[in-house]
Amino acid sequence: MSKDKIIQAAIEVFSENGYHRASMDEIALRAQVAKGTLYYNFPGKAQLFKTIVKQGFQRITEQINADLCAPIPLKDKITRTINHYLDLFLESRHFSHIVFNELSNGIEQDVLDELKQIRSEHLQFLVAILEEGKSEENFLRDLDSHLAAASIFGTLQNTCNFYLNHQVDYSREDLERFLFTMITEGLFISTK
Repeated sequence: MSKDKIIQAAIEVFSENGYHRASMDEIALRAQVAKGTLYYNFPGKAQLFKTIVKQGFQRITEQINADLCAPIPLKDKITRTINHYLDLFLESRHFSHIVFNELSNGIEQDVLDELKQIRSEHLQFLVAILEEGKSEENFLRDLDSHLAAASIFGTLQNTCNFYLNHQVDYSREDLERFLFTMITEGLFISTK
């Protein structure tokens, strides 16, 4: 229970202050735990930061995996995948801020290297989805799956970041429709 409180408090503090200005003291205070409890669970700020990012990507990977096992058409799987990303990025503004702004913002090289590895593993997960789709579905374009996965991830991140700063101009439904069209029009062969 303390660990969850610490993680939630850290997400807020990292989002509000940035990685470098965030302090373990403030995280402990926000989580309402003793500093000893904080350091028992996380030996340092870098470990805590990595845990937050890793858990976010693990959560979305688990949700997408559940949908991939469902006997539904590939387009529906892609729609659900888009919705999982939107849920993660839009419903957890603090986590989104970390992903959009802090993952390359002057973080120590060893931390940055590990975070790049986590992102790379997540992109590889998307590559596997696309490869499976190419082998199972005859209507998926023959695109380089690595470039497609990076493009999808980048499109989702940047569009969500834009949306979070322009919510009065667009609805969530507008965003979903736009992303689904952009992504599927690029992936699927036209059947017209």
